[in-house]
Amino acid sequence: MIEFLSKNDISQILDLYDGNFSDGWNKNMLESAFLNGRFLAIAKKIEQRLVAVITISTTQFDADIEGIVVDKAFRNKGYAKELLEFSENHLKTLGIEKIFLEVRVSNTPARNLYSQNGYSEISIRKKYYSDNEDAVVMAKEI
Repeated sequence: MIEFLSKNDISQILDLYDGNFSDGWNKNMLESAFLNGRFLAIAKKIEQRLVAVITISTTQFDADIEGIVVDKAFRNKGYAKELLEFSENHLKTLGIEKIFLEVRVSNTPARNLYSQNGYSEISIRKKYYSDNEDAVVMAKEI
């Protein structure tokens, strides 16, 4: 089941990030994001268990994928791709025309996922992450 999350689900989102993703959100960041009104958190649940989430910030015509995280026990089952495709379809209904994201240079599985789904690498952000790793900026018109 895919569903939209709200600020009431922050603890579940944080639990998923903990141990499954190195660059996550904290409680204050998520609360602020939900309050600004241009933030989406879309989840894949199996038997009410949150197994994957995609977080997205939007403007009038663009969106920025903040992250996709999948529980380690549920990886390689197509859930990230499912969330990505669902999100793109939803963003189209909101009038979004282009989606951007940053991904670690070393994150080959994620880069492959995005490339296979029509995202193009458009630039590099040097020392973008807290450990000074570069980020690849990717984009897709929808």
